[in-house]
Amino acid sequence: MTKLLLQITGWLLARAPETLLHLFSWMLGPVILLIPRRRYITYSNLHHAFPEKPRAWHARIARKSCRRLIETSMLSLASPWLSDARVRQIGHFSPSVIAAVNRRADEGARQMPAVVTTLHMAYWESLAWLGLFTDYRCEIGVVFRPLGNKDLNEWIKKTRERHGLKLFSRRDGLMEVFRVARRRGIISILFDQNAGVPGALTTLLGRICSTSEFPGMLVEKYNARLSVMYARRIGFWRIRYEFVDIATDSNLSVVDATLALNRWLENTLATDEDLCASWLWSHSRWKTQNAPDHRFRFETKNDFLDADLTAHGWTRSTMPRRTRVWLRMPDDPAHYAHLFPLLRALRQSRPDTELTLFTDANAFAAMKPLHVDRTIDFLRALPRTGWFDSLLHFWKLRREYPDVFVNFSETPRSDREMKLTRAPQRFGIIRAGNRRPKLTDACEARPSDTPAETYKKFFTHFGLPE
Repeated sequence: MTKLLLQITGWLLARAPETLLHLFSWMLGPVILLIPRRRYITYSNLHHAFPEKPRAWHARIARKSCRRLIETSMLSLASPWLSDARVRQIGHFSPSVIAAVNRRADEGARQMPAVVTTLHMAYWESLAWLGLFTDYRCEIGVVFRPLGNKDLNEWIKKTRERHGLKLFSRRDGLMEVFRVARRRGIISILFDQNAGVPGALTTLLGRICSTSEFPGMLVEKYNARLSVMYARRIGFWRIRYEFVDIATDSNLSVVDATLALNRWLENTLATDEDLCASWLWSHSRWKTQNAPDHRFRFETKNDFLDADLTAHGWTRSTMPRRTRVWLRMPDDPAHYAHLFPLLRALRQSRPDTELTLFTDANAFAAMKPLHVDRTIDFLRALPRTGWFDSLLHFWKLRREYPDVFVNFSETPRSDREMKLTRAPQRFGIIRAGNRRPKLTDACEARPSDTPAETYKKFFTHFGLPE
């Protein structure tokens, strides 16, 4: 049923006037930002990546990105029903692509295997059309993630292969990928910054991410040339294909190749506003290292972080702090001393943490040791006004997009204030007989535990190394 519905929708889109489709995407794109979760992810991503930019700039990029997401989705659905002549009207090669094709043709038997990466940008699926724009033929294998629906997966695979590409599943087609590389062919693979625990720990725009290391593995194993190819939007359903050589060395390591791709992407997003708007900001691109059970430490199989920091001229103590942890101190100042060593340990285990403490203004002096050694980044006074003004104060803070809010106050009012910040993770302590439904995750405290034991158990529960 899903396949039939998509086929009917695609057939209608392929025959609809482009002017009507353009108007539809222009109107529907901003609707994505009315969906609370998508709106939060989009603006949080932009605010973390470009904290120095004004809110108006974030809003403009968010609207453009969502509109281009709709354009891309419609073109992907319509693609199987577009004639070759129509496709040639939509896309064309830039001089950089023409030069790359001519170079490979001239190399002949001397050509190197090549890894051509693609990106999560608007119109990226249109790269399956490339065979229509040149007479030069070579073996191109594309690595893709199969869908759960077998019939739908086979149909999509067939439509994407109609212009000469060969699609190989990540699940069971990797041996074919290796054979193409050994025959000095071209491997195309999506370069992902949301690879989860199996990915490599790196940074993108100063923020911790998990980067797919598979392109780098192929480059290292087969001494392949590394490049990026993407579709630049020049109008509604009008595309210019661009090609960038990342490295032509024949002896790059997996670490060097992975970091080189990240640095190119980082520089592109920061300097090219048009491509920045084509990035899919409504997706959780930095969704890594945020599982509650290891939130306060790094958990990865492949750690490229030190090499990444060295390439930037940073160390773990000077790296950007883009993971925003807000912590409301306990109501009893006598408990503060128990937290100080734990906060210093958190600074060591998660050096990317931007730590903000909320406390009564009278307790600022007690926080001076944490300021001196840069354990905390910001210290904020809790409002002294009435309950309504206090709620309004925390509601306004939602546009600072905290990642984690730790609430040691344990009062219902403080929990309400915490939730108004819209922090996606809200941690706290639950004691016997208490309910704290506004927490997303909690650590249970035993009545026999001392305050020092309770706080240590809390931080350990959320991943702080013992």
